Formats: sequence, structure tokens, C-alpha cells
Amino acid sequence: MENNRIDSQSQADIQIQSKIDSFFIQFRIGTLLHRCGIRKCHGYSIRSLIQIIFALPFTGKNFYRGIVINEDADAGKNAAYAFLKCPNYNWRQLLLILGLRVYSVFNRLTSEEREQVLIFDDSPYDHSRSKKVELLSRVFDHCSGRF
Repeated sequence: MENNRIDSQSQADIQIQSKIDSFFIQFRIGTLLHRCGIRKCHGYSIRSLIQIIFALPFTGKNFYRGIVINEDADAGKNAAYAFLKCPNYNWRQLLLILGLRVYSVFNRLTSEEREQVLIFDDSPYDHSRSKKVELLSRVFDHCSGRF
């Protein structure tokens, strides 16, 4: 019975990984990374690192469990942290260009008569009763006037 559960879980992980691979191919994430100045200095390839980090929420793992303490991870925690904290990478340009590409795909799916609206919602998620939450910090909410 346990063997069946492990096989179905590995099959689900393979399916998730194939979907992520097709997303990276369709949206040409590798060329997009290069265009935004995100290039390999040494060690793991940038595309494989971002693919590992991108897959974490879809496999139900956070950064700590998926990379830091996971001995079976393809990339080490030092490589992932060095990748994420590099100040030379233009993350804003990456997100904007990727957002435009995703928007163009969704725009083709809607009719021409439909009004086009793109909404960015930066409202904070309330963690007022939480004690230990990953990446929790104090943020001033301009709508409510509170932290």
C-alpha cells in the first residue's frame, strides 16, 4: 500500500514537472532571463535554478523544505540563495515582460468586444494572529492606516 502511494506521488511530480517544462518552453523563459541580465556566473544553470524554485509551490513545499533541508534537491541552498540575492539581476523587467507574455496569451482567449483590464492587487495578507510565518514582516497598509 505504501509503495502505491509513493508511485502515485512520483507520477504527480513528473506530471507537474512536465507542465512546468512546457510553460518554460512556451514563454521562452531562458531567453527572457538572458534579456533581463540574469546570467550564469558559476555553478548551476540559471534556468534550472529558477525552474526548481518555480516548481516549489506546485509540489506543496516552501523554500526551506524544498531546497534548504532537502538532501535530494538538484541545487544546493547556497546556489539558490546566491541566485536570489544577486543585486545585478533585473527582476522587475523579468516580471513585467513575463506578465506581458501571459497577458497576450489570455487576451487571445477573450473576444474583441470585451473591455481589457489588467489589475495589480498589492493588498497585504493579514497575519495579525500568526506567530511563525515564513517571510512575515511589518507592512504599513495605506488603506487602513495601520501596520
